[in-house]
Amino acid sequence: MSKKKAPLRKAAPAQTAEVKKWWQKADPLLLFSFLISTLFLLVCSKSSPLYPMNDWVDVNCFFTMGKSILHGIVPYQDLYEQKGPVLYFMYAIAALISDKSFIGVFMLEVVTFGLFLYFSGKIAQIYLGKSPMAYFIIVFLAALIPISPAFSHGGGCEELCLFMLTYSLYSVLLALNEKRLLTFREAFVNGIFAAAVLYIKFTIVGFYIGLAAFVLLWYLSDGFQWKALFTTIGQFLLGVGALSAVVFGYFAIHGAVGDFMEVYFYNNLNLYPQETEGTKWELIEKCLDTTLKNNSTYGWMIWLGILLFAMDIKAQWKGLIMAFMSFIGLAIGTYWGGRGYTYYGLILAAFCVFGLIAIGKALQLVQGNLDFGKWLNSTGMRSVIMIVLVFLLLNHSYDKSSNTYLMEYEKDDMPAYRFAKIINTVEDARILNYGFLDGGFYYASDVLPSCEFFCTLNIEHPDMWQTHRNAMLNGEFDFVITRTVYSSDYWNPEGLGYELIDQATFYFEGRDFTYYLYRLIEK
Repeated sequence: MSKKKAPLRKAAPAQTAEVKKWWQKADPLLLFSFLISTLFLLVCSKSSPLYPMNDWVDVNCFFTMGKSILHGIVPYQDLYEQKGPVLYFMYAIAALISDKSFIGVFMLEVVTFGLFLYFSGKIAQIYLGKSPMAYFIIVFLAALIPISPAFSHGGGCEELCLFMLTYSLYSVLLALNEKRLLTFREAFVNGIFAAAVLYIKFTIVGFYIGLAAFVLLWYLSDGFQWKALFTTIGQFLLGVGALSAVVFGYFAIHGAVGDFMEVYFYNNLNLYPQETEGTKWELIEKCLDTTLKNNSTYGWMIWLGILLFAMDIKAQWKGLIMAFMSFIGLAIGTYWGGRGYTYYGLILAAFCVFGLIAIGKALQLVQGNLDFGKWLNSTGMRSVIMIVLVFLLLNHSYDKSSNTYLMEYEKDDMPAYRFAKIINTVEDARILNYGFLDGGFYYASDVLPSCEFFCTLNIEHPDMWQTHRNAMLNGEFDFVITRTVYSSDYWNPEGLGYELIDQATFYFEGRDFTYYLYRLIEK
């Protein structure tokens, strides 16, 4: 007896209505921001599925840490790395999506960069109204920032933090323009974001110190009651405390609060190499100047932003002071150590929107004095212009990005995947990334670290090199990967019981590196 086929189930009317209701309520600026973020990061970020892998050593360190967390390995206690725990938690989420590809990292980038574009667009709407200008500003930000040297390879701390700073600028500017206090939600979220950057890369917290100082002056100068000031401070600290409770709770459960405080705060402040030439202020000025010049694709926007406030200084002087204080706080925090690595400067891109708004204001003045005709003001024509602009800028991004060369390669061309084929012939292989930051060899071979110092960091830790040497001498690794030929047997893996079995040369950050794979000699 044949069974009747079950009829196809249709979505319940209530369900369909809810989806339709959500879609109608969704902010089109937000949806547009995520679309543009996806398009330009597909081209410019090495985490994109169009690339064989993201070979940036920093991102591979973060990914190794995030993946390790999912396997019960505790940062700082079991593995040594220099960035903050919230960054590792974000990468753990990315690894939860996919621990054998960078698709999770790419999704993390799309969301955070999309939110940065969105809040930049919301700032633009404060000054330009609900005009389509905000959409064009979003496209230019998405096209120009990822092709800058500071964007590096994609997935860095600064990129993931940009949206937090931009939200904070937006929330304060909105309150200023509406002549009101910060709401509970605004103060609370700002507190969460201040704590987040503290636990991602604490140098960025200088932005929030400058912003908090401005809010204090603003409340006092506008004659708000002391009760209002203390209420806002309390709401802000509640946000800081909420995220801090999660962070410290995690380490308390694992008995690693002391390890976290020592490694992340004490060691970073005391063991990281310091620049000594010149005073602190001279070093900050030098690093800031170099950063803005080297990142000319967006540096000009920051300087041009001054024009926005100068156009109507009488009405906008508070916004100017707010931007200035938060920018100075960020610059001091970022460059206090006197080191101006190019990617440090990406966090300054939070202020780029002001320069584009200044251009938008000027265009609005021109448009108000000239008759462009109805054809330019029609939705259809604007859509055509936008599509053509996005296409042209995507093509420009492909030509100008320093990352797109990697699209021409396959996974098998990468040293990490080449060595992984050999490493994976040994069951439960133990490897060491020796003499340089994580080159993606743990990722490609799907191996978790077995040593606290799973790679060689650029920190002057007294135990790092000795730990590596002793572990090799004791045969604790099946394979050791280096990209340096060591002349001394004291450090050379060949003098510590290993033999060279393969090598591969590949381009990375302006030069060719040769990577060497050593195998433990059976005794």
